[in-house]
Amino acid sequence: MQRFFRDADETIDWISEKDRTLDNDNVGSDLTGVQRLQRKHDGLERDLHAIEAKVQQLDAAAQDLVDRHPDQEEAIRAKLSEITENWTGVTDKANGRKAKLLDSYDYQKFLAEFR
Repeated sequence: MQRFFRDADETIDWISEKDRTLDNDNVGSDLTGVQRLQRKHDGLERDLHAIEAKVQQLDAAAQDLVDRHPDQEEAIRAKLSEITENWTGVTDKANGRKAKLLDSYDYQKFLAEFR
């Protein structure tokens, strides 16, 4: 059970790290810059997929722990809720950033073709 809580805290730290990375509002000032930021974002999304697998593992482990340790159900579910809340927040933020980068790409491409 201690391993679950340690792994959960580690996963929350990973999610928080990616969340801070997504706080960047820069969407590029030219087509090349936007493309560079899109590639960087693609790398971040690959990292998020790896974290998603860990979140799913922790969800399964939490269900198993609740079955084996019903006296600790409240603490386990609270930690799982914290993970889920952080995960939902970072995925929403990543999707929003991707949409902004796509809009910026379209705009910069239009400007480049206009010139």
